[in-house]
Amino acid sequence: MRALPLCAISLTMLLQACSHLSLPSNEPEPAPIIPATLDKPETIQPQSFMLRGEVVVGHEVQRFTPCGSHQQYWLNLSPEQLRDALALSRSPYQPLYGEIVGTLLPPSQTGFNGDYVARIQVQSINQLSNESRGCEQPVTATRAFGNEPFWSMRFVDGGLQFQPMGGEKQHYSITRTQLSPDQRRYQFEEGELRLEQGQCQDGMSDNLYQWQAKLSLKGGQYQGCATLANIDPTLEWSGVYFASSTEQTGFSVSLTLENDHTAQTRYEYANGEPAVIEQGYWQQLNPNQIQVVMTRHQQQYLISERIFTRDGYQITAEQEKVGQSVYHIADGGLVLFRSMVELSESGAPAAVGQAAIHAQQVAGRADYEEEVDQAIRRYFTLHQTAPDHTQYRWLKYDLNGDEQPELFVQLDWCGTGGCTLLIFEQQNQQWRFNSRITLVQNPIRLGKQTHHGWQDLLLTVSGGGAKQALHSLQYNGISYPTNPSIAPEASIEQMSQVVLFSDGLSPQQSGVKL
Repeated sequence: MRALPLCAISLTMLLQACSHLSLPSNEPEPAPIIPATLDKPETIQPQSFMLRGEVVVGHEVQRFTPCGSHQQYWLNLSPEQLRDALALSRSPYQPLYGEIVGTLLPPSQTGFNGDYVARIQVQSINQLSNESRGCEQPVTATRAFGNEPFWSMRFVDGGLQFQPMGGEKQHYSITRTQLSPDQRRYQFEEGELRLEQGQCQDGMSDNLYQWQAKLSLKGGQYQGCATLANIDPTLEWSGVYFASSTEQTGFSVSLTLENDHTAQTRYEYANGEPAVIEQGYWQQLNPNQIQVVMTRHQQQYLISERIFTRDGYQITAEQEKVGQSVYHIADGGLVLFRSMVELSESGAPAAVGQAAIHAQQVAGRADYEEEVDQAIRRYFTLHQTAPDHTQYRWLKYDLNGDEQPELFVQLDWCGTGGCTLLIFEQQNQQWRFNSRITLVQNPIRLGKQTHHGWQDLLLTVSGGGAKQALHSLQYNGISYPTNPSIAPEASIEQMSQVVLFSDGLSPQQSGVKL
């Protein structure tokens, strides 16, 4: 029996998470996210993510070192993937640059992987190279390219950018997109770009890619390879978390989640005893939960697991699994808070403030933009909702003053009280879902006040028997409330001169069709 989890279980936390109720609306509801719990293993489904780093393969070695890290993982490669990696190596154990898509598993107690903190279960290899600049190269968006003749196609704001050898850059607006796990099709006025999953080499280098590209443009046919955007949107979880009060327990707890997906739990004792340290890994299960697995206890092999659920800057684990046994953590669970030192360095806003606002009228848009379409499709995939025939209007506006606009997407999921609005924020160069609001009527006005650095949204509520009134949706540190009808009423004095979706058009009247 391990004494440490019993100490951790005795932690008494004073803060409790709050839940928000929402009234039913006349719109199709997306399938809810099923919370993962340790006593129901079937609910624990880690989301795959991409890691960039150094790959070394050889006799009894399949090693991966993430960019900017000294941590090493064992690579679970298929026989085909191992064969391809060995074929690229010009000498035994030559370091290769790799972009790996997969999930993490604990190491076995014996075998070649037993000395590693975790194993990467490789689902696909976005890129494998012995010639590129490796970790020195920046993160990139999705791109396709080829030779004979040389050409490239990049995804840029508003569409595609084609670059022929020795020619001028040509820009095209995407008119339609079709996505599936093994194929992506992008249609534009003068042609089509099709990406199909399958091994590809460009013939001019020793690089190996996962996607094949076929481009039809102005009657010409081009073939080549492609790479997907090499970013990891789950890194928003990384940071230091700690227990807010440990006066009654005699020790303090901190959890560090690193960008390389390693994790460390540290127990500091008030009586001067040496700290107890556990090491392992973390990965996202869904937008609200992460799995934290410790594989080393004081350098000794021991597997323990917790699932943390996020509420603002607070994460909570209600259970711990040690070996095959699941224990409930007493007193509301193990509650940890994001380091305020780290948050202050990143400019964490005050709970309530005044926004610096300039009068603006921002109309909704009904033109196709790749990054917007992709954000919506990721949302539908995550919530297991079919996007068929959905229309939407969208715009961008900076709600939190970080000089990066948020993305507003209004869907044609409408009832008598209004339509559904999705809000996304920029995280690691990708749109991350932030809030979902029902019963939205255009136009949307912004308030003069901010909560947790985000401007209040002032929405008119009427229809369905409700008395017409202006309501203020206030950011709670993680999202806006779902239902404006139960938000506090607002006065005209709280209204700023910023109006969103100022044209008053709904997505049912005019919008982009998925």
